[in-house]
Amino acid sequence: MALVKAENGSSSAIRYKVLKHPAATKAANREVYCAYVRAPTKSLREVAETMAREGGKYHAREILAILESFAEVVARLLCEGNAVNVGSLVRFCPAIRGTFASRAHTFCKSLHRIVINATIGSALRNVAAHAAVYRVNALRAPIIGRVFNLTTGERDVCLSEGNLLLVGERLIWNDAASDEGFFVTVGAETLRCEVVSVDATYETAVLRLPCALTVGEGITLAFTTRNTPDGARLTVLYGTEIVCVSETDKEEKGGSDGAIL
Repeated sequence: MALVKAENGSSSAIRYKVLKHPAATKAANREVYCAYVRAPTKSLREVAETMAREGGKYHAREILAILESFAEVVARLLCEGNAVNVGSLVRFCPAIRGTFASRAHTFCKSLHRIVINATIGSALRNVAAHAAVYRVNALRAPIIGRVFNLTTGERDVCLSEGNLLLVGERLIWNDAASDEGFFVTVGAETLRCEVVSVDATYETAVLRLPCALTVGEGITLAFTTRNTPDGARLTVLYGTEIVCVSETDKEEKGGSDGAIL
């Protein structure tokens, strides 16, 4: 497989951005940058439709049925203790993680875990060696899409000095800069939130509110960053007011929304 390099050409390639890595920058005490690749996920249905569209002699529905059946058979064979080689794509093999105290020690679910290892084949190694890449220079603005009370899973409510879960996109900032990060406005005062955790894709973050709130009091949430093409400071507001509820409300309403992601 020979693909043309497309660093400054076609966008039909692996698209990436070069971004500052906050954790690595803090650890190294210098600016550290990394490539951030966000690849769209194609479903089995889309794979089947692509195969049919590119000249396959079978209809997409037939291809999809075969692929789904194939996935089920591969899973069953692995459960039966077999390794499965999928042509030149990948080889799957069951394995057991965890240590044993002696040769006589047997498998224990509390100490050991069954995993499936995958080794890429020649076709995928060729992709890695020859895939075209395309740098996306324009950075889209960050988004705060949804905010939840971390304790109950309810949207757009909080507990006094509680934690919030944010789900969004491109939540990248310099934690060492005091004017970047997540801020709440309470009355006339704006305070910076402590970030408890953020995921590796910068799409979810857990915040601890910086002050005590009274029941019924509303706060405005904002995210500020200089992760912009020109380094200018950008502030994005969450469009819904977050209202403080009582512990009693938490107990009465907890879990009503089910899964929050």
